[in-house]
Amino acid sequence: MRRANDRSRWSGDRIGRLSLRLDAAYCTLLGAGVAIAAPSIATSLPVPVWTLVVAGVAVVLWAGLILVLLTRLQLRTALRLVMVANLLAAMAVAAVSALGATLLVLAAVLAVAVDIALFAGSQAFALRRLRPAH
Repeated sequence: MRRANDRSRWSGDRIGRLSLRLDAAYCTLLGAGVAIAAPSIATSLPVPVWTLVVAGVAVVLWAGLILVLLTRLQLRTALRLVMVANLLAAMAVAAVSALGATLLVLAAVLAVAVDIALFAGSQAFALRRLRPAH
């Protein structure tokens, strides 16, 4: 009995909505942090400050779009779109990490890439747990 209750409590719908909300919160914090810390980050990467500021703001805007997708699209569609975007973002962040001048910067940027990939994994997990569309 407990096992059935645990399974319904962690349905694909619940996991998917939670994953998207957490992803949006993470993107808001990360994007704002990158935009604010752009001058410091630019000293360790061969990227202009303005590029980092634009990237940070874009990530904050993406966070808002995730919430819009969550309310306007079917959950399955929103999860797929955000999962694909997360996989692409993880690859882009990992590629930028190769430009890092120090081991600490490399480790920090790769950690962000792993975080993003984990969100994509949670969204894939939620998609598998969702009941088939009728």
